[in-house]
Amino acid sequence: MKLYDLLVMANRNLWRRKGRTMLTILGLSIGTVSVIVLFSLGIGLAEWQRVSMEQWGSLNIITVNQAFFYPGMPEEEMESLRLLNEQAVSEIEAMPGVLGVAPAFTVGGEARKGRDMGYLHVVGIEPGKMELMEFEVQAGRLLLNEDRYNVVAGSHVINNFIQHGVSGPAVGIGSPSEKDPPELLDRRLVLTLQNAQGQKRGYILNVVGILGTQFAEHAHAVYAPLSLLREMHSFMNRGAQQTQVQLVDSVNMQRDQAGMQRIQRRERTELQYSFVSVRTKNVGYAKQLGEELRLMGYQAHSIADQLEGIEQGTRIVQAVLGGIGAISLLVATIGIINTMVMSIYERTREIAVIKVLGASFSDIRRLFLTEAALIGLLGGMLGLVCSFLLSLLINIYAGAAIGAGAMGPGTSPVQISVIPLWLTVFALAFSTTIGIIAGLYPATRAMRLDPVTAMRHY
Repeated sequence: MKLYDLLVMANRNLWRRKGRTMLTILGLSIGTVSVIVLFSLGIGLAEWQRVSMEQWGSLNIITVNQAFFYPGMPEEEMESLRLLNEQAVSEIEAMPGVLGVAPAFTVGGEARKGRDMGYLHVVGIEPGKMELMEFEVQAGRLLLNEDRYNVVAGSHVINNFIQHGVSGPAVGIGSPSEKDPPELLDRRLVLTLQNAQGQKRGYILNVVGILGTQFAEHAHAVYAPLSLLREMHSFMNRGAQQTQVQLVDSVNMQRDQAGMQRIQRRERTELQYSFVSVRTKNVGYAKQLGEELRLMGYQAHSIADQLEGIEQGTRIVQAVLGGIGAISLLVATIGIINTMVMSIYERTREIAVIKVLGASFSDIRRLFLTEAALIGLLGGMLGLVCSFLLSLLINIYAGAAIGAGAMGPGTSPVQISVIPLWLTVFALAFSTTIGIIAGLYPATRAMRLDPVTAMRHY
């Protein structure tokens, strides 16, 4: 029997009993809707959490700090303490999966903007690597290699300044008194630094750019050329006294003091960065490299480290939701089996006649399997349409409520139900497969029907 003839005959047979066929298709579509929507909620939850985490920083960037000395540190560990010097930067940059490395210095001090007083946290970075480290501006521009005293400011830096002599509640994010970040553009900031000898030095910084709000970790700092921060860092360390280690354990006091002094001598003779930013190819490399850097003795952290725990929790939620939807599909499968078995009882004579006319056992089996597959396909298509409509309603109403509650009024609706293309294809293939599986027993029963007995019965 040709495939076209098989499809035409199967389709005609199904619609002989329109009511029963429609109810069976409806049952399967409900099961399909349950699976798709529940899976989409799990996917949407994971995506929402990922987007929320990305607001704090890039998932592809690792921040590396050198390990800290602690009292009681073993001698061999003290000697091998990893410092963030030029050698470390070159070593990290050569690791697989690294797109670029940006070493940085940090200083902080009192600052003045006109008559307003405040505090600045200044980070030095190579201007040519700002774009690589995913810096973006909402106004002005990023730093250029020829910049000397030009800086770019985070979106909340302007809130660090208050009018001299005026006190009041601190300005919080989203508060009514929060200032407009672009107001700081093209303004001059006077930063005053004081070193360990009590000497003071002022730096006039010109704001040429205001960073965007996509990353919260950039919001409260001012970014300046690394060369300027080297100069500031050198001034701040001038005359610094050696830190003494105070311990209750008098036996280990002398050893720990000697160890700290050796570390301080290494730090004075070698250029030490405050931290190093590492840009990786993707999130997978960020997780892997973070672990490798910690094993090497550095302190390394990234937003991607937290993402792994969230993904694990999301997979558990998806498994639970998928299991609930699978129960509906099981009920729909039983409905298909019932429909096909009833069809065999009603069409016993028809099956006998087809066999007498020369249809083989495989033709009979393929006919009933095709009917079952059509029920599965039609049920999946109907379920898919209903799933998209239900997902749209969930995102409009529930998503708007969650967005307003989590991020404040006026926020765009959160996409808490996401149906990707792979889930669409999977749903259609799975519902069709369910139909075929459900039709195996009825098709085998019809194939084994004795035509002589069936004709005598009628």
